[in-house]
Amino acid sequence: MLIDTFKVFKMNDNSKTQQQLIQELAAMRKRVGQMEQSELDRKKAEEALRENEARHRQREERYRNILDNMEEAYYEVDLKGNLTFFNTPAVKNLGYTDNEMMGMNFRQYVDNDSEHKVFEAFHKVFLTGESTKGVDWEFISKAGEKKPIESSVSLIRDTQGNPIGFRGIIRDITERKQIEEKLRREEQRFRAFMEHSSDIVVILNREGTITYINPAVERILGFKIEERIGASGFERVHPDDMKSLADAFNTLARDTNTPILQSEMHLRHKDGSWRTFEAVGSNLVNNNVVEAVIVNYRDITERKRVEDALRKSEQMYLELSIIDDLTQLYNSRHFYSRLKKEIERSNRYEHPLTILLLDLDKFKAFNDTYGHVEGNNVLSRLGQVVKKCLRKTDSAYRYGGEEFTIILPMTTGDEGVVTAKRIQAELRKEAFSPALGQEVYMTVSIGLSQYKPKEEMKAFVDRVDRLMYQAKNSGRDRIFF
Repeated sequence: MLIDTFKVFKMNDNSKTQQQLIQELAAMRKRVGQMEQSELDRKKAEEALRENEARHRQREERYRNILDNMEEAYYEVDLKGNLTFFNTPAVKNLGYTDNEMMGMNFRQYVDNDSEHKVFEAFHKVFLTGESTKGVDWEFISKAGEKKPIESSVSLIRDTQGNPIGFRGIIRDITERKQIEEKLRREEQRFRAFMEHSSDIVVILNREGTITYINPAVERILGFKIEERIGASGFERVHPDDMKSLADAFNTLARDTNTPILQSEMHLRHKDGSWRTFEAVGSNLVNNNVVEAVIVNYRDITERKRVEDALRKSEQMYLELSIIDDLTQLYNSRHFYSRLKKEIERSNRYEHPLTILLLDLDKFKAFNDTYGHVEGNNVLSRLGQVVKKCLRKTDSAYRYGGEEFTIILPMTTGDEGVVTAKRIQAELRKEAFSPALGQEVYMTVSIGLSQYKPKEEMKAFVDRVDRLMYQAKNSGRDRIFF
């Protein structure tokens, strides 16, 4: 081609020198080389562009695969809220097709409340440029079903840094909302139970300060709720109960494994009176740390009063059933019950045990002469004399008629003789006046014996009974041991 060009130059311009033609030819060659290099560069650029586009498609495909395989929905919208990009879960959640969703504005799948929440989130992110998380709202599917979701919002910028839209992750929180609603209902029921409970319920922090108390405190102790919130949980406690309550509280506040603790205690009413309570304490543990102590106080003041009255009544009826009305000593039925226990104790611990059997001398003649009223007076006075001569551990019984028995625990026979002599001496001081101008003195015959180990109760009593009759038959006012 260059030779042909040279020929053309030669034919068309005979006036040019050979040197000029050579220079023009060199310039032509240079231009042709530049054109060939430019063509090569263009081809390389096109190849690089194709490779870049391929890599971009691969990245976009990977990006799309990642987004489509996410459990959460991913979205991108422009500044007006129109969808510009979304992944497969977003399509599944809303129930629209890809074509239906593309370009759809967010206002088309939310109600008025959610629209306001989404707009506020977008506006905040646009102004601050900072991403936000945990935006709760509800979207409406194509079928009209509302679904609660939690969304993040981030700003999308172009290459010059100008805002062009928003992107975010949407997480379906239907299950969480259901759990929250269940907890809310349970909390409402619990609060209603607490508010209407007949017991006082107190929550104390680890320092023992009241952080919650239910309305029952006003009905039971006369305090308004605001008077007790922030107060010490110990200031209304009876001094006698303070140590046990403090120990229980410290245990509950310190040990996460402490079981429920129960006790009875007394709290002072606002009017200054004391009320009796059954207290049940437990601790509130979170992440293996005791956060608070909960105490339930049940007012048992009236119950305790009734129990005390019942106990006194039972004691009274018990005493009536075992006390002889005339002498105010125990009766014979109680004698055998008590003697059985003392014999068992004597055999177990090898303690001595002695019993006395007393009989009023010539009592039948006294009764026949002065009558039963005066006879009863003698029996009654003898009961008082016997009581005066005994220790607290001893017990006396009207065995029958004019016979009396005495049980002396942890007492030898010799020690029993001392008691028997004391009774005789005291009775001799008692002057009876059954008739005007008369004074009569009574005596008793006494048999006594110490228990023999493993001896039968009946044999023991019979032995003492025989000794008493020996004392009577030997002249009365005697002690046979």
